Amino acid sequence: MGVPLSDVAVLQRLRDCGDLLSSVVGRLLSLSSEWAAPSTLWRGPPIRLVDGSMFAGPGKRGGQHRLHASYDPGTGRFDLLNLTDVKVGETLSLARIEPGAIAVADRNYAKTKALRELADNMAFFLVRAGISAMKMIYDKTGERLTAQDVITALGAAEAVEIAVTLQEAKPKKDRANPRPLPEPLKTRIVIVRASEAVATRERARIERSRSKHGVTPREDTKAMAGLIMFATNLLAKDWPIERLIPLYRLRWQIELAFKVLKSIFAMRAVPAKDPALARTWILANLAAALLANLLASALERAIPPSNHRRRLSKPLQNPAPRPVPHRHRRPSTGGPRRADAQYPQTRPPKRTLRTSQKEKETGR
Repeated sequence: MGVPLSDVAVLQRLRDCGDLLSSVVGRLLSLSSEWAAPSTLWRGPPIRLVDGSMFAGPGKRGGQHRLHASYDPGTGRFDLLNLTDVKVGETLSLARIEPGAIAVADRNYAKTKALRELADNMAFFLVRAGISAMKMIYDKTGERLTAQDVITALGAAEAVEIAVTLQEAKPKKDRANPRPLPEPLKTRIVIVRASEAVATRERARIERSRSKHGVTPREDTKAMAGLIMFATNLLAKDWPIERLIPLYRLRWQIELAFKVLKSIFAMRAVPAKDPALARTWILANLAAALLANLLASALERAIPPSNHRRRLSKPLQNPAPRPVPHRHRRPSTGGPRRADAQYPQTRPPKRTLRTSQKEKETGR
C-alpha cells in the first residue's frame, strides 16, 4: 500500500520531473533515428529543416516557451527537439547540423555568427536573407549591399545571383577592444522575383505595420517588397538557382509537422501558468507523440512487405455486369416526394380505427 501524497506534494513532484522527461524525449529521438527507414526519394546530402514554434501559457502574461526543432524530410521525422524559454532566440547554433548536411531555415536564422559556425563545421546553409539582416559587402563595389544594387543586378530577369562577403559586426561592448574580427565569409546571394500576388501581399503587410505601429517604412523596404533573397554557401556548379528554389520550398514540411503535433495532441494552449509546470506538460506531450510515432514505426517494421499488398498471379479482370431486372410501376396521380413525374409511387389509403355510427348499428 503506497503512501498517500497531498496535492501540494504531487504538484512539487510535477515541477521537478522536467529534466527526467527531457531525457526521455532525447532517448525517444535517438530510437526514432535508429529505426527510421532510409529515404528512397532523396539520394543527395542530408537535409535538415530548422524552425521554432511558440507555446504560450494562459493569461496575458502567461509563461512562454519556444521549441527549437530540426526535421529530416527524407524520413519524415524530427531529429532534434530543444525546449527553452522565450528569451532564447532562433539560431542555427542550437540545431547541431552534422558536417556535409544542408540546413534550410527562414529569415530569422540569417545571423552571420551562426552561419560562420556552420561553414567552419563543413556544413551548408540556405536561408532567407534581408538587406538589413546581415552586414553584406558587395564584391563588385566593395561597399555594403543596398536595395538599389539588388534591383540593378536583377534588372528585367526573373532570378540572378551575386557574390557578397558576410562580415560579423562587433558588439557595442567590444567596440573599444582592438580584438580583430573573424575572417569574412564568402556567400552567394540569390535574388528571385516574386509573383504579383506575393508582392501585393507583402506591400499590404508593410502598410498594415505602418498604420498599426506608426513607423514609416524605409525606401529599401518598399523597393524589396516584390523580391526574395536567399543566402547560401552551396557551390554554384552543384546547386544552380533552378535547384535552390525547390530546395527551400521543402521548409514547409516542418511547418506542417508542427501543425500536426499541436493539433493531434492538443498542444496549442498550455494549461499551466507556472513555467516549471508548463515545461513538464509540454515535454510529457512531446514524449507521448514520439512514443506513438515509434510504435507506428515498429508496427511497420514487424509486418513483412509481402503482406502490405495482395499479389495476384494474373491481372484482375472486371466481371461482366449483371442484368438489372426491370420493375414495372403503375402510373398514379399521387405519391410521395421521392417519386418521379412519369411513374409516381402510390401510397395505400390509411385505414382508420374508429368505427362509424352506421357500422355500430348494423353490427359490421
